[in-house]
Amino acid sequence: MIKFPIKPFQGKVCLSPFVMIEVALDGSVRMCGCSGWLPTVVGNLKENTLISILASTEAQEIRQSIIDGTFQYCNEKLCGVITSNLLNELDTVPPNVKKLMNDARQFEMPHHISFQGDRTCNLSCPSCRTGIIKTSDEEIEHQTQIGKLISANLFSAPNDQRIILEVSGTGELFASDLLMSFVNSIDKAKFPNFKLHIGTNGLLCPDRWNRISNIESCVEKVTVSIDASQPQTYERIRRGGRWGDILTAMKFLQHKKHLLGIKLHTRMIVQQQNYKEIKEFYDLCQTFDVDVVEYSRVTNWGTWSKFDFKTHDVFQQDHLEFSQARAAIDSVKNLPGVWFAGL
Repeated sequence: MIKFPIKPFQGKVCLSPFVMIEVALDGSVRMCGCSGWLPTVVGNLKENTLISILASTEAQEIRQSIIDGTFQYCNEKLCGVITSNLLNELDTVPPNVKKLMNDARQFEMPHHISFQGDRTCNLSCPSCRTGIIKTSDEEIEHQTQIGKLISANLFSAPNDQRIILEVSGTGELFASDLLMSFVNSIDKAKFPNFKLHIGTNGLLCPDRWNRISNIESCVEKVTVSIDASQPQTYERIRRGGRWGDILTAMKFLQHKKHLLGIKLHTRMIVQQQNYKEIKEFYDLCQTFDVDVVEYSRVTNWGTWSKFDFKTHDVFQQDHLEFSQARAAIDSVKNLPGVWFAGL
């Protein structure tokens, strides 16, 4: 199990290990929505049921680390919950979680599932991949099986519990037949409190939103990764995208937000090429009635060499532009509706 420095968070609680799981492309399960924040894998759905995974020694140790306030499996340098000071106080912990904190062996089935089900995407952003990725038939079959395992573990019997399904951190929902099929397979009549959280680059939303029309009433949040406030920056970072198209898409999503009551978030992965646009990005997002503007520190997903990544990661303290980047982030720190991860 991957450990980080013990933290003095006694009296603070992160709800994620008690209510959330992330299921990756290979079926591995983590007890957080981001593998960078809590990287320990507690099991694999191809090998065990979710109940046995949540009962495992590894899962118990992670829950215990939250109960005792050490948070030693959490990366405090990347975690957006810790960075944004969003940990719960003991008196704000929901009753269903509070009763689990008496004994780390106790657990309930998670109601927040992040499914990283497909890497297919219409863009090839340099921070994420070296080229356009289309999933092969063999990979589609494999990932379909993972989807079936999630359904068997979490959607096999009707219930009225609030369930959040979050897609897709690894690809693009509106470019993926696999993910489209999976989300549309959930019968909202059997799960009346089912909610869908969509992570997207936004570009395909106007033309392909109709593909989720039968469950659009379940969409609770849409997070659009844009990364820029200037056309040249956008088209360089969001490789394959066009500035005019993302503006059109944001107007479309602004309309859906008001029509359906959707929470609309935007995201900037902050790096050397865009940090000077941090405040301008915030201002742009306000024109689309965005609820939350998210700023995340760039991560190397293996697409850059270590040398190149040092150039892109402007928040390394020895970076020549660190002070300017820090000042740019500080300029939005106290604005309403902002959220930070690793910054």
